[in-house]
Amino acid sequence: MSFRGFFKFALLAAHIVVGIASPLDSRASEELVQTPAGLMPKSNVHAVPDGARVHQSPTEVQIIAANGTVLHSVPYTSSKFAGALPKPIPAGTSRRDLQSGYIAYAYWQNTASSPISFLGSNWNVPPTPASWDNQLLYWWNGLVPIDFSGGILQPVLQYGISPAGGGEYYSIASWWLTGTDVFHTGVTQVSPGTFLQGQISLTGTSTSGGVTTYSYSCTFVGYPSTTITASTTVVLNWAYEALEIYGATQISDLPTGNTEFSTIELTLQNGQHPSSLGWTPISDPTDGISMSVLSTSATNGALLISY
Repeated sequence: MSFRGFFKFALLAAHIVVGIASPLDSRASEELVQTPAGLMPKSNVHAVPDGARVHQSPTEVQIIAANGTVLHSVPYTSSKFAGALPKPIPAGTSRRDLQSGYIAYAYWQNTASSPISFLGSNWNVPPTPASWDNQLLYWWNGLVPIDFSGGILQPVLQYGISPAGGGEYYSIASWWLTGTDVFHTGVTQVSPGTFLQGQISLTGTSTSGGVTTYSYSCTFVGYPSTTITASTTVVLNWAYEALEIYGATQISDLPTGNTEFSTIELTLQNGQHPSSLGWTPISDPTDGISMSVLSTSATNGALLISY
């Protein structure tokens, strides 16, 4: 891959590491919160009630209740971005502080004419970190728009306190960044060793007035309260598996050992699987945290995070 080509593939991660420019610039005085989709103004982060769905049209994003009532509406602004992937951001001034942001991740682009219709990954909740320093850790698999137009749909395991809730424990929720706003379910507490199945499905497509809408569902299997139903005018054709770290001051703020994203399955809308998933892994050699590819299979793939 060329140097220029690598920068193109790394654009999404750059965007999320440094935050979305437009909401941060326009609300510089507002409190910022750390979401799995980057640093966001607090007012741009919205809880989605059980049974509601999020609908993005070319002009607005709505939270719609099961009975059709519009609960919340914000203007839709595409947040396209440019720039190379920066180095991880130092978490503080101490020499022992760990780097912050997207620390270990892998990505793959679907270039087929048929969009991704399913991405599933399994992993176990890691051991509890030995230290608590108000760190916030995120593990997730996710799908991203083909044109990098500021979107990401992700079932997320977290350790710590996020805008969705949490504490000095592990919890799970689903998140959806679209435009310059982030939507999330409530969190459900889970214990170390719990087996998780994070899944994203394309449930249907429709076209009206020349605009195609893609409907997705994102969830942890067996935890219905973590389900987000989202419809969007952009197709999600990049797959990601990632670890994010914020506020960690020492290696004991992380779990020990390894976390394996296993049984990775990716299916296209035509029912076929890619011949292989050529993941591009990114690691943090400074802190000894790595992402490695164990299998490129599209039906039983595997990636490994080592701490």
